[in-house]
Amino acid sequence: MMNSKIPRQFQSYGKLKPSLVSNNGIIKIELATDTDSKTFIKDLQTKAPLLIQKAMYPDTKFPKTAHIYIMSSSGGILQGDKMEIDIIAGENTSSYVTTQAATKIYKMEKSHASQYVNVSTQNGSYVEFLPNQIIPYKSSKFYQEVNLKIGTNSTMIYSEIISAGRLASGEKFDFDICFLRLTTYDENDKILFSDVLNMEPKKNSKEFEYLFANKTICSTVYIITKSAKYEKISSEINLAIKTKSMLAGYSALPYDSGMVVRILSNSIDDIKDLISTIVNIVRMNVL
Repeated sequence: MMNSKIPRQFQSYGKLKPSLVSNNGIIKIELATDTDSKTFIKDLQTKAPLLIQKAMYPDTKFPKTAHIYIMSSSGGILQGDKMEIDIIAGENTSSYVTTQAATKIYKMEKSHASQYVNVSTQNGSYVEFLPNQIIPYKSSKFYQEVNLKIGTNSTMIYSEIISAGRLASGEKFDFDICFLRLTTYDENDKILFSDVLNMEPKKNSKEFEYLFANKTICSTVYIITKSAKYEKISSEINLAIKTKSMLAGYSALPYDSGMVVRILSNSIDDIKDLISTIVNIVRMNVL
C-alpha cells in the first residue's frame, strides 16, 4: 500500500516553503499474541510529535484485547505537518486503537498538512480503529489517506468523525479544504472498495450546509467482515439506528465485504454513543 500524490485540488492553495518548520510524526506498530492468546505490542517505532502508551487491558469481558492510545505532543496538526501511522495486526490478535483527543487542524497560510494511515490485518485478527473527531479550523487545508488491508477471516471497524469546525469560536465550515480518501484491499491486494470525501465549503457554503442536512458533524463507520454472523450483525445495527432516532443509514459494501454506516448530527456525544453501540454489536458477535 503506497501513499498517493496529494490531489490536484490542493494546487490552488499554494506550496510549502522549504524553510518552514514542520513535523513528520511516525508511528509503526506490530501486534502479536503471547502463549495465552493475549495481544501485545511486539514492535513499536515512534517519532515525535506522535506517541504511544503501552497497551492496556481495561475490558473485563475481553481481557486479551489490547487497548492502544495514540497521542500527540503538539496538540494538533500544523501547516506542513505529515503524520504517518502504520499498524500490522498479526494472526489472531484483538485490538482497539483510538486517539487520546480530537485531531485539531490549525489555520494554514501557505500550504497544507497530511496524514497517512495504513492498517493491515492478518488471518483471524480483529481491529477496532476508532479515532476521535477531526476538527478543521478556519483556513485549514488537510489531506488524509487511509489504506486498509483485510486478511482472511479477519474483521476491522474503522470510523471517521468530521466536525464543521471550532463552533464555540464561531467557525462553521470556515476551513479551505478537508480531503479524506479511504481504500480497502483484500489479502491479495485486490481493491474491495474506495471512498472519497472532498470538502471545500467556501466554494459554495449554502449548498454544502444543505448536503449536511444543516448538521455540524458527519461520521462514517466501516465494518469490514465476512463473519458468518453478518446477517445478525446487520439486523442488530439496523435496529440500533432506528432506536437511536438519529439521521443515519447503512448499506452493504462491494464484494460482500461488510457494511458502511453514515451518521449526521449536531451532537458529538450522540454520534459517539451510536458508534459505541455499533462496535459493541460487532464485538459481541465476532469475538
